[in-house]
Amino acid sequence: MNSIHITPLRISVIARHTAAPPPPALVPTLGFVLYSVYVLSGFANDWSLHIFGVKAYLSTITLLLLPLAWLFSGNALRGLRSSAGLCWAAFLLWMILATPLSVWRGGSAALLGNYVPRAYLDFFYTCSFVTSLRRCRQWMYVQIASAVALLLSCAAFGKGGGSIGDDPGEARFRIPHSLFFANSNDLALALLLGIGFFLFLFHQQTRAGRLAGIAGILVSTFYAFRTGSRGCVIAASAMLILIFSLSRSRWKVAALGLTAIGIALAASMGGESSSALHRLSLLTSEAPSSNDLESDVSSVASQIQREELFKSSVQYTLSYPLLGVGPDQFATAVSQDSARAGQQTPWLGTHNTYTQVSSECGIPALIFYVAVIGICLRWNLRLYRRTRDRPAHRELAGLSRCLLAGTLVFAISALFFHMAYSAYLPSLAGFTVALRFAADPLYYTGI
Repeated sequence: MNSIHITPLRISVIARHTAAPPPPALVPTLGFVLYSVYVLSGFANDWSLHIFGVKAYLSTITLLLLPLAWLFSGNALRGLRSSAGLCWAAFLLWMILATPLSVWRGGSAALLGNYVPRAYLDFFYTCSFVTSLRRCRQWMYVQIASAVALLLSCAAFGKGGGSIGDDPGEARFRIPHSLFFANSNDLALALLLGIGFFLFLFHQQTRAGRLAGIAGILVSTFYAFRTGSRGCVIAASAMLILIFSLSRSRWKVAALGLTAIGIALAASMGGESSSALHRLSLLTSEAPSSNDLESDVSSVASQIQREELFKSSVQYTLSYPLLGVGPDQFATAVSQDSARAGQQTPWLGTHNTYTQVSSECGIPALIFYVAVIGICLRWNLRLYRRTRDRPAHRELAGLSRCLLAGTLVFAISALFFHMAYSAYLPSLAGFTVALRFAADPLYYTGI
């Protein structure tokens, strides 16, 4: 029979579980602050360029300090405790192995020198500095602040979005002279990821928070559709289907989705018809007639060009299956081969992230890259399903749903854009791993 008396052992156990958590360590806290500033500093640079004509250089300062905070955080290799982290490390290792055999070693080395500190390490920074559920919540608010800053940039500096009869180069909405969003496709992807972050506000208990989430989603939809990005429209549709299928309040999701569709249609109205919808109707590569509008000819030509680039990237993948033609050297390889044949070709990327990785770094690198995406989708889906009906885990459900939506958007958009060396995947994957570590181990039984 168990004793009802309180023993010293029982007192120590109770004290351990009821004592207040220790204050956060100085270096990890400083690293979290620096990392947050780094994420938002890109907008500071953009705004400074537009207003004053010079960069703010916040990103340069934080980029120099971040590695020091990471190395002395005590959690530098925390990300390697997960299968996603091991695959991410293997991806870099394979890129390094592919560099000496690149068709242009100097170009591949330069790519690594820029990509690793500015994007690749985001995975390890996130795993090292986002070390609790409280930090995960704070980190999500940093992402939401970034999404709000992007909307402000669109409102203040965005141009384009005219009717289908306009100049094709000016009709699509973008932010001219931006360091990151001068291309309409890049802007559309960032806006879609912002929609995923705004979803977190639906898990707030206050009505003001939920209304802010609705406003963020609708305004992001307005600008995203004006970009005329066909790939992102497909990714947005997939995200809406995912959220609808997982939601317990499907009528609310349907109402918000219908409102977003109405906003999207209104955003593209102008002149004769919808520029974005018209571009979507040209997804097939039928040859344009002489009577087609210039924008139609441009859209169809772009689709044909993408198909040819995809075929070329597959050919290079099969010709160089182990190490590829070198990181970031697909265009160089195409140019060299065309020059040998006495032809001239435009300097273009693959327009497909997956074949970009396979053709430039080899099939093993593609396997590691895709594995990271697959692991993130599986972890976030499992965590959301296990927490969505538990009020005590409301934040876990919200965080996992946002990351699931964001990863899905990236995975589908990657079929249409070449962005293998961007910060999108390392940021999403690092956040996913950090959330996994912060969650109750009960929800990861068997993972």
